[in-house]
Amino acid sequence: MKIVSRKIIIFIIIAFITAALLLLGAWGISATNLLNKSNNDPAAKTPIIDSIPKDASDGYYRIINSGNEGIIFSNQVDGYGVLLPDTMRVTETRLADYRMALEDDLRRLEIYKQPISPKEDFSAETYVTYSNGFLQNTVDHKLEFQQKTKVNGYKVVITQWSRNKALNIENDKNHYACIDIITKDNVYTFLIKSQTRLEDSSDYDYKKLVESFYSFAPTATPASIKLSQTETKAWNAETVAFYDKYFKEGQLTWGIFYNSAPKDMSELKVIEAAIDYKFKFLLIYKHIQEVFPVGYVRNDLEAAYSDDKIVELTLQTPTLDEGEANMVYDILDGKYDHFLYAFAKETAQFGHPVLFRFCNEMNGDWCSYSAYHTSRDPEMFKELYKYVYKIFNDVNADNVIWVWNPNERSFPDFKWNNELLYYPGDAYVDVIGLTGYNTGTYYKDEVWRSFSKIYDPIYEKFAHISEKPLMITEFSSSSVGGNKAEWINDMFLSFNKYPRINVAIWWHGCDLDSRGNVARPYFINESTDLLDVFKEHLKKYAQIKELIH
Repeated sequence: MKIVSRKIIIFIIIAFITAALLLLGAWGISATNLLNKSNNDPAAKTPIIDSIPKDASDGYYRIINSGNEGIIFSNQVDGYGVLLPDTMRVTETRLADYRMALEDDLRRLEIYKQPISPKEDFSAETYVTYSNGFLQNTVDHKLEFQQKTKVNGYKVVITQWSRNKALNIENDKNHYACIDIITKDNVYTFLIKSQTRLEDSSDYDYKKLVESFYSFAPTATPASIKLSQTETKAWNAETVAFYDKYFKEGQLTWGIFYNSAPKDMSELKVIEAAIDYKFKFLLIYKHIQEVFPVGYVRNDLEAAYSDDKIVELTLQTPTLDEGEANMVYDILDGKYDHFLYAFAKETAQFGHPVLFRFCNEMNGDWCSYSAYHTSRDPEMFKELYKYVYKIFNDVNADNVIWVWNPNERSFPDFKWNNELLYYPGDAYVDVIGLTGYNTGTYYKDEVWRSFSKIYDPIYEKFAHISEKPLMITEFSSSSVGGNKAEWINDMFLSFNKYPRINVAIWWHGCDLDSRGNVARPYFINESTDLLDVFKEHLKKYAQIKELIH
């Protein structure tokens, strides 16, 4: 009799709890306290969420209507949930490996889960401090609020800032707030961007977001992003034929960067004679300036063309000095339109095919157009890229093949700085550029890396996710820390593993240290041994080319 009574009592208690939970959901009573009763026990929180019918889901996330409180958004890939305004809707899941994004009419919320490892000197403080490095530029960024606090056992850093509204970004979201919630092994970053001051929003409440946060074991794995080829370009006939020859039919073809070329080709010709190979591609760098010098582009394009070379034309913004205003914002305000239109017109008037590489290595903090310098916001680069792309379209540059080119590793290697977050879209990219250097061992913590060590992972990644052609836009090996001739020999022998790489461009030059000493010698002609290795292997490419033709 006692056993039966106990079962009845347990049944009544379970029924009561279930009914209470359903009533709470129906009445819209705050889910905040329910979600945080056991901050460090994800398993204790999950049944509460599961007991409430889901309102939206695509396998990567779930949204639960919490009545007057808003919505409970949970990320099944990264394993967290949070209470958000009911106006927010999921707008991006294709990059779920790196972030989720939600938006409403005025705001965008990007959420990142960044693993940390204090034992390996990668602490939460390192992540947050480095991520906010852009705030050193006080000309463009106005720090409005920063606070370190503790909520529900979590350390939390809240940072709020703004910049001037960019005139050429439609509905620019120039007011920012970043909430970094720190757990034992991760930092969960909530980056809010708004068209208006966040304080003016009726549902603007950092505390509610932080208090509602909870984590759980991930239950989903996202599919790989796909970069699709779009072949609807209105290229001129010569450019179509060039693209088909070098990026479709493709025997690997070689190019070079040589600083004095094409203005002075004499030294490059000496090298070409020594290795008995004439490079087909020539890398040229240009920088956006206040005034466009007539012939700035045309003269170099024509000089290269007269030597039967195709130019990989690289355009960048100047290096950003600490505390200096960032040209990226000025470009998006239209202040450099005269230069950009003149640059695009000279390129278009040249008429022959040009590989155009705009602001390469954008995921490297040494580039002023990196998100590291623009509000921790890679969307700014995408807006910049598309703005310049439109200018080239406006002048009918039908000879331009667009090359999108991240660095092989992101610096900083944070989720918000992953190279794929800088991808402007399939319609804006014709060729994927790969860049990776064996930098040698001149600097502390640098290691000697073989060609395969560098290119196996990036080739595997982009060959898997991209339908677009691949090329190595620039690469080289230092001679400090290993045998450079052996490295080059291994490089040539390794290329058969990368059949989709159509063009490879050797970077001949050096990097200097802060005292002006050569730190990374990347020269092709440091010794006769190097030249002999190039000559031996490039002869094979020349022979294959003769057989094809």
